[in-house]
Amino acid sequence: MSARRNPTRPAPAEPAAQAVLDRLASLREARGHWLPSWRELAAQIMPRKGLVLPGQGQQPADEAVFDSTPAHSLELLASALGGLLTNPALPWFDLRLGRGAPDNDEVRAFLADCRERLLSLFNTEATGFQACVHELYLDLCLFGTAVLSVEADPDCLARFSVRPLFETHLAEDARGMVDTVIRTYSLSARQVLEQWEATCPPEVRRRAQEEPEARVNLIHAVFPRPERDPASPASAHFPYACVFVEQDSGALLEESGYHEMPYMCPRWAKVSGEAYGRGPGLTALSDVRVLNAMSRTALMAAEKMSDPPLMVPDDGFLGPVRSGPGGLSYYRAGSQDRIEALPVRVDLSAIEAMIERRRQSIRRIFLADQLAPEAVNSTATEALIRQAEKMRILGPVLGRLQTEFLAPLIERAFNILLREGELPPWPKDLPQGSLRVDYASPVAQAQRQAEAENLAQAVRYLQPLLGGGDPFSIMDNFEPDAMARHAATLFGLPPEYLRPQDRVAAIRAARQEAAMQAHTPAPAAARRTTAK
Repeated sequence: MSARRNPTRPAPAEPAAQAVLDRLASLREARGHWLPSWRELAAQIMPRKGLVLPGQGQQPADEAVFDSTPAHSLELLASALGGLLTNPALPWFDLRLGRGAPDNDEVRAFLADCRERLLSLFNTEATGFQACVHELYLDLCLFGTAVLSVEADPDCLARFSVRPLFETHLAEDARGMVDTVIRTYSLSARQVLEQWEATCPPEVRRRAQEEPEARVNLIHAVFPRPERDPASPASAHFPYACVFVEQDSGALLEESGYHEMPYMCPRWAKVSGEAYGRGPGLTALSDVRVLNAMSRTALMAAEKMSDPPLMVPDDGFLGPVRSGPGGLSYYRAGSQDRIEALPVRVDLSAIEAMIERRRQSIRRIFLADQLAPEAVNSTATEALIRQAEKMRILGPVLGRLQTEFLAPLIERAFNILLREGELPPWPKDLPQGSLRVDYASPVAQAQRQAEAENLAQAVRYLQPLLGGGDPFSIMDNFEPDAMARHAATLFGLPPEYLRPQDRVAAIRAARQEAAMQAHTPAPAAARRTTAK
């Protein structure tokens, strides 16, 4: 017989742990009205995304799913986002200089090296980024909210993992950005003892010896520190607090900190004042309900038509009626009663047409028509225009993803590499905070094409007015160098393709000096020597 827990009342929790427990209770209550929608979304579209109790590895049942169109459309949209935003085969971001930053060969080499090392970090198998980012896009499109954790790792520098939405609790700051994440999860007693041996509570120690695989409920809370004591240890002085608590006893396992927010919490779209987002899955939920119900009804109707109910007399047969292949049913001699099928009149073609309309509606909600490949017989210009129009539709979503996912992701990875000494030395002339990120994804490029077209249209409009030799030339109003560099940025050219501004000035000075020497008359003595 297994040992019973000590029935004595647990000791009161430490102040830091009690503050986390109180805040968790508040956030759990605020999140309560979202749980039914999330459970139904998972049950109707992708059951494996449903809530699984800690320690129970079984997958949620899929009795409510009767059509694969919603799940397939969700997979296609998540795959399209991965290919458009974080494609491992393309350099999907670039590091550029902000205004006023020095532009020279040393700074350019530093930026190029940093970008290559960041891309290598994201594409390395050990970090797990490309393996888990697809799950993040699935959560984002299905629930409207996703949570990605970026932790420093001594073996692979950084480790990426997607946290299930059901185990996270979010809160926003005054700007509407998620700055607080409290995660509830479980580990085995043996794992808890290995990770927090010094602070492990006695009850967990006992369970680790007697029941090493027994589950222990834990809390991981990350939130900003409003007040920091410079005299405190370094980890307790970090901008973001990190607190681990054993949930049942309220024991404080660890209190440390982060330099940056380790959780990225992108939302597809959200209502002001809400911490959780709404995605295409919630929009399509009503259609998905109807589609699954209609598919179930169509299957039942088809089954009744292929194997209809039978009408038999109550006293004409000697044994049970066997309707299977080769079955024999015995009836009395001379009886005129026969087995007849109950008429079932169902218009399956009409049901299939209604089902197909629902499927098309779900595909449109998941942007299948916008992300569909171009026709083979279209010209390159037509394909480019259509692709740009389709990509602009994703503009609002891209803007939110850049703010809540891509920008903090790259900043967190960059700072981890910088602290670990994995980046080249910082240039002396480059001020801190002068770098900015440009996204080279097809979505961002399509958005820039509109600005590039405006620039080209302005030049074409002014072309007839550019008279040669006019002392009052309208080109005096423009900076050609700035326009050229801006056009190169709009079309996503790598920075190394452009010469630094100081080198351009040197080339122009040398050219001007050579031209002046060519037009300078030779000295008289030189001319007489040439005449002889």
